Amino acid sequence: MRLAIQTLGVVWLFTTCQTVAQDYFPISVGNQWVFRNRDGNDERLIEILTANQGLQVNSNGKGSKRLRNLDSEMVVVYDQINFRSHFVVRREGSWYQLARIQYKKRKNGKVRSITYIYPADQFFLPKQMRVEKKWTISGQPFRRRKVDDEVLTINFKVVSMENFKVKAGRFRRVLRISEESEHQRKDRKNTTLGYLWLAPNIGPVRLKTVNEEVFELVRYSLTLDVKMTDQLLSLHWGSIKKLREK
Repeated sequence: MRLAIQTLGVVWLFTTCQTVAQDYFPISVGNQWVFRNRDGNDERLIEILTANQGLQVNSNGKGSKRLRNLDSEMVVVYDQINFRSHFVVRREGSWYQLARIQYKKRKNGKVRSITYIYPADQFFLPKQMRVEKKWTISGQPFRRRKVDDEVLTINFKVVSMENFKVKAGRFRRVLRISEESEHQRKDRKNTTLGYLWLAPNIGPVRLKTVNEEVFELVRYSLTLDVKMTDQLLSLHWGSIKKLREK
């Protein structure tokens, strides 16, 4: 009987660990990651917001009506490092990108934003993540007058799995993901390359921007559901150890 309980416990633990391990980007409203560049003089964050909070981030006050009715379950990944907001929704374990607002500061100090709209079947983050995994998303700017001569295509690839240490801690089985962006407008094409490092059950721990600037995680705060999973794992493992001692 004891052996059966232990076996069931190990099976439950293994199954739970597999499920949690697949969550390389815990997207839940309130989650926040704070980064600092290697010079130590610039601190920025990535934060998960509600759709309404994400629309308020748009500094020039435009664009909210464009996205308001996209999806009632939509949340926003607000990325201060790359100056953009991703409007995403979860379906069957994968995150899909519905829209993206890209911000650019002008010389006069004003912030200009471009809203890109994506088909509903394009991944922000697939459910299954492994080395050599590839996916592509392609969107067009939202305009009152439809224009087909401008497209933003982003090619993602999981390049490697790494272990490393940053100020926020030591992380194992970190996936390094390349992000190659192709901005096509009429006959002009501009290509940029950035990188994102994701740790299991933590999320982003390092980013390298298109300007070759590296930001590393210094602290983070995850909502109760993620922390509770870790606590349940610890409690269950403790129960298994007690059974073995009897």
